[in-house]
Amino acid sequence: MFLRFLLGCAAALAVAAPVDAQGPASPPADRTQDAVWDLTRLYPDAAAWETERAAVEAALPGVSALKGTLGASPKALRDGLDRISDLRRRVQRLHAYAHLKADEDTRVPENQERLQQANALQSHFEEAVAFAAPEIQGLGRAKVEAFEANEPGLSRHRRPIELIFRRADHTASPEIEKLLAAFQPLRQQTGVIHSTLAFADIPWPSVEADGKVVHLTPGAYGDVLENPDREVRRRAFEAMAGTLAAYERTQGAILAAYLEDWSFEAKARGYPSALALSLADDAMPEAGFKTLVAAADEALPTLHRYLRLRKRMLGVDELQVYDLLAPLAPGGRTYTLSEGQALVLKAVAPLGPDYVSALDKGFHEHVMHAAPNPGKPSGAYTNDDDYGLPPYVLISFTGNLFSVSTMAHEWGHAMHSRFAEAAQPFETAGYSPFLADAPSLANEMLLADYLIAHATTHDEKIVALTNEIELLRTSYFGPVTYAAFELKIHEAADNGEPLTSKRFTQTYCDLVRKFDGVAEGVMTVDDKACAFWQNLFFVYYDFYVYRYINAVSAAAYFTDGIERGDDGARGKFFEMLKSGGSDDPYILLRRAGFDATSPDAYRPMARRMERLVAELEAEVAKGK
Repeated sequence: MFLRFLLGCAAALAVAAPVDAQGPASPPADRTQDAVWDLTRLYPDAAAWETERAAVEAALPGVSALKGTLGASPKALRDGLDRISDLRRRVQRLHAYAHLKADEDTRVPENQERLQQANALQSHFEEAVAFAAPEIQGLGRAKVEAFEANEPGLSRHRRPIELIFRRADHTASPEIEKLLAAFQPLRQQTGVIHSTLAFADIPWPSVEADGKVVHLTPGAYGDVLENPDREVRRRAFEAMAGTLAAYERTQGAILAAYLEDWSFEAKARGYPSALALSLADDAMPEAGFKTLVAAADEALPTLHRYLRLRKRMLGVDELQVYDLLAPLAPGGRTYTLSEGQALVLKAVAPLGPDYVSALDKGFHEHVMHAAPNPGKPSGAYTNDDDYGLPPYVLISFTGNLFSVSTMAHEWGHAMHSRFAEAAQPFETAGYSPFLADAPSLANEMLLADYLIAHATTHDEKIVALTNEIELLRTSYFGPVTYAAFELKIHEAADNGEPLTSKRFTQTYCDLVRKFDGVAEGVMTVDDKACAFWQNLFFVYYDFYVYRYINAVSAAAYFTDGIERGDDGARGKFFEMLKSGGSDDPYILLRRAGFDATSPDAYRPMARRMERLVAELEAEVAKGK
């Protein structure tokens, strides 16, 4: 699963909510049947799911009984790993159905109970197979490599075995591994509690806008910040900030529990930090993190140029956080779902006709839930835990171009999974988040560039340029701040320092003010804006934001080559997609030309931002 975390992020660094510059000339009739997914391809109904869950639960003792047999022969190792892998695939599909069904409406108790059962089954499975890694490590690398040379059937397990040996110094006894596996549901529960509180239980305030009362859920709040009436935006901001302030201590306690869980496992496994634990399997050099942050800091003056221009265009004395989504030019339209799909298909044409045809086919396979239902979480994701079947996509399509852009993003994930699964076995089809958002952000950048190229009026050009600048601001520059926040609070937990809501608020506020250029007089960020760390739900996903920024940077790198018509760059891009998780993400990216430890890798992003800001300044100077 890959979260498009920008949806529902803190309003203090509000996500872009693009408005259209130009749509398709002859939109097709709407396809309302494509707005809701069909989960029956996973299981015909809930009863069938329960039957399979019970069967998998009953199969766990048989897998546990393999303990002590894996080293008997090459065939024994292959058969044992095949059984474990096949059962893992069934567990993942069970979880996919439970997760997708639960998110149709988080208020339905039966669906939430099913998700809890799926989480518990995952834990039981990990407990049952906890013996495997220590046992394989005990065989020794030389013996296992000899087995691999004599048993071709082990080839599908070569990468997982490599990771097992990589973890050797951090793997405990089978008994301790079983205990740590049983501990996993407790770690997962903090994120569940946070989501339930945010999406189901917090009594979010309401505000009047355009003669209507709008309930300010985290998703609806971003829409209100697009309102051209500054007083409406200010009142919405004040109302949300007040509500978040009331839950600050509770949210702080939830986040503190999550951080302590991570620090506990890091120490239990002998890692120096939670970050080291999180990055262990990916083997991504930590130097890449420092290089990325340095590159983003170097490009901040360009971002501040844009914010100063926004301030002048809005005609305000002080640019406030609730001004970041205010439209800079009139215009915009709403789309039907089919119109949005048609626009995406035109925009991704540089990826080639085969890609466009495959994407168009995917749009009609009933694997996307686009209807904005009550109780449905804000945000978007792609769930590819059903290997062998098309991935499922969740978005909330409201008709604006942000919905279209989000759809392009998530289908970038879905297409990535389709390419990977077509080329890789189950064991290596799954790819790292360090790669995941490269194709999805490439889709969004292609869409944004298409709109700029096809804008026919001054206002359309202003809107299109602003949309893409906001895409970069909220996908790259803002997340660097979020990554720094996440690292700082994890470091505090690793060091045994106090973890309080007050500390989280101050840490977040200091970073936001640096990012927004408060000291340089670019923006004003008052204390009320500092409470919005509570909406950063992605901090519950294992340093996901750092991985995300790396992939976004790669997206700018690849898009630059693809738009220049470089067939070699496009070929390497698709080879990376097909590689899935067959090697370390750093190696796969480097093969495609993107070296995450080199400053050169991040310069296409900086150049793109510089070009767009310059174009916007020039367009503003032209006037109407």
